[in-house]
Amino acid sequence: MMRRASILLLLALPACAALKGGDAPVTMRLSPRFTPGPVLPAPTLAVAPVQARGLSGGLRYAYVDAATPGEIRQAATLFWEEPPATMLARALVAGLRTRFAAVTGPDLSLAADRRVVATLDRFEEVTSAGSAQAVIAFDVTQVSQGKAVWTGRYCAIQPITSAAGTTRAAAFQSAIEQAVAAFVEDAVSGKVTAASC
Repeated sequence: MMRRASILLLLALPACAALKGGDAPVTMRLSPRFTPGPVLPAPTLAVAPVQARGLSGGLRYAYVDAATPGEIRQAATLFWEEPPATMLARALVAGLRTRFAAVTGPDLSLAADRRVVATLDRFEEVTSAGSAQAVIAFDVTQVSQGKAVWTGRYCAIQPITSAAGTTRAAAFQSAIEQAVAAFVEDAVSGKVTAASC
């Protein structure tokens, strides 16, 4: 009888743990905003779908410990509402529309003077010595009549001040706004500035 009770107890423990469940998943959203400036009538621009390297394009939150920079990890319960590449494409369109009269996004394949082709390289949290930062980096090329007009690299780093999903999303939003704003200013001036990170 004692043996049977022990077996039942051992079987019940994993069932209790399974019923309790793990941490609830958190889905984070970005809504980048850009300051309008004087609008240029030309050139017309079309933003192509953004490509992403490796885990930068995934819905799961990616993070890197600075002590092991070659290892990209993914959070078990933190997710983006949409893929980071899609968020970057939306941000590029929104940023460019503050300075150019005619800008289309990946969902509209209209003819344009220039095509904006971007590749997302990094979209991850980097932790080091108790601090965390949101890191975003992307390469972008403007193409006109099948030829590259210019190519640049844009990046931004913002501090993450707490582990809350809202705080993390705010840091990434600020980083994407900073990097895209730098790209837009270069697109207006026609010159490429050196990447800051």
